[in-house]
Amino acid sequence: MKKYFCLVLLTSIVWQLFGQSGKIEWRERIYAQTDKHLYLAGEPILVKILTTDERQIPLVFSKIAYAELVADTMAHVQIKVELTNGTGAGRMLLPADLPTGYYRLIAYTQFMRNEGMDVFFEKNITVVNTFQSGYYPAESEQPLSNAAITQVQSATSGTVSLQPDKPAYTKRERGELIINGLPENMHTLSVSVTGKDFAPIVVPDESFRKNLSKPAKDLSGAYLPEYEGHVITGKIVDNQTETVIKGLPAENLVNDAVFISAAIAFPGEKIRFFAGKKNNKDEIQFITTGISGMKELATVLFHSDERYRMDIQSPFVSRYAPKSMPELQIDSAHYHMLLARSVALQVYRYFSEESSENQQISEPHFDITPTFSYLLDEYTRFTTMREVFIEFIAGARFRRRDGKQELQVYTRRGAQQEYGTMPLVLLDGLPITDHELIYNYDPLSVEHINIYFGPCILGGLQFDGIIELITYRRLHADLNLARSTQVLTYEGPQPVYRLYSPDYSDEKNRQSRMPDGRHTLLWNPDVQTEGKTSISLPFYTSDLTGDFQASMEGMTKDGKFIHATVLFNVK
Repeated sequence: MKKYFCLVLLTSIVWQLFGQSGKIEWRERIYAQTDKHLYLAGEPILVKILTTDERQIPLVFSKIAYAELVADTMAHVQIKVELTNGTGAGRMLLPADLPTGYYRLIAYTQFMRNEGMDVFFEKNITVVNTFQSGYYPAESEQPLSNAAITQVQSATSGTVSLQPDKPAYTKRERGELIINGLPENMHTLSVSVTGKDFAPIVVPDESFRKNLSKPAKDLSGAYLPEYEGHVITGKIVDNQTETVIKGLPAENLVNDAVFISAAIAFPGEKIRFFAGKKNNKDEIQFITTGISGMKELATVLFHSDERYRMDIQSPFVSRYAPKSMPELQIDSAHYHMLLARSVALQVYRYFSEESSENQQISEPHFDITPTFSYLLDEYTRFTTMREVFIEFIAGARFRRRDGKQELQVYTRRGAQQEYGTMPLVLLDGLPITDHELIYNYDPLSVEHINIYFGPCILGGLQFDGIIELITYRRLHADLNLARSTQVLTYEGPQPVYRLYSPDYSDEKNRQSRMPDGRHTLLWNPDVQTEGKTSISLPFYTSDLTGDFQASMEGMTKDGKFIHATVLFNVK
């Protein structure tokens, strides 16, 4: 039944892409919003991404978007953003040593890469590094000036209005943003409240519509659209020569009479295992789901010796054609404002309760009940794995074969059940191809063992069953893995980022001596309007004083942009 469903889904996607004429009927475009336009080195860029077609109508197709902060030709910061219903939001943390200057924020999907980089979204971002020398107070004899930087002005789009409930606030006071005149057919809306920039406002339509007006190009077909989830790409490498293996066959990978099946897994308590398929560029591609956030990634080659390994490839463009950008110089009149903001940033980074891993890990796509589950503390604790499996693990066993211990598990062959010699063995989610490692592993480190009778088919790879061992620490520690298995840190797509904000409704919190150096007071990239034309959003001011700006950007279901900006003061 699942095969027929996948076939119908694939047919539907191909029909939408190519239509009756055999040519592409639509293209994908991206628009990116940010919480502000000027950042200090060390601050995060909070970015909202939405996808449309070439007519500017909201589009739900790709599940992953990519954003890169580029200077000259090289990307300095790169993130993947998880898209739900065509929208998503992420966080780009700027390095503390990032030089002062103008940068290009570039966003795209893998499907857009088939048309070339001309259709990528791009906007300018200003970065000031206050840790570098060259900034002087107004009374200095060496002032710097820049006529290109202007003051922010209030802006409103159409009948939509954005107003704070008060023109001025005190520190740690509750405020409300009141939005009136919203269209009932809102597709997405984001709102931010930040300290006032001295960079100009970017009207949403301009850079985006430049890409929309470009003529559509034929798609190259070189990049697989990520309509199901993030596609991870690997290449098989010879460990002896450090060269990529060429001429891989379409199904199982064979080279020099060595049979290889490639897979990746994300270690952890739940099973996240993905088998790969070869494309026409001698790459192995893995279509994944539920891998958001920063985590470990294991690459594994089954039935291989230590001669080969699989290296993961970057999904980013990384290198771009150079583009002339003006030199950024900061007027001395802004010295004291930048100094206060820099101190507040350092205080915020030190005292904030917010974690840089502000992300929820998705549920695994593989979630079935084991045939047997053994909590080892409920049994006599033995000191060897051999004794554990002999005494009370039903349906799995160790057997010596060709001088080495191998695990076997019950599997069904026709009407009979017998021990199969090709199980998938996992330790804290990490695939183990050398079962001697399990045979010699300390059972006192293992909390429970799950047994899944087979056969099991995962991503096209068939196993006789699954033997899963979960340790107390969930760290798959003390393993001397073969070179055909690698474990590396991999940053998965970011789910919607939620900005940390303290609650000062309680007087005790309001009087707390814990400093609050937030420059961005509110960032809500997914405001739910529910068809209402008027809404209000609460926020709390921080310990920073001065002028603040509230900004709103959104898009209707028929492709119309709305935007508004208003200023207020904190004393």
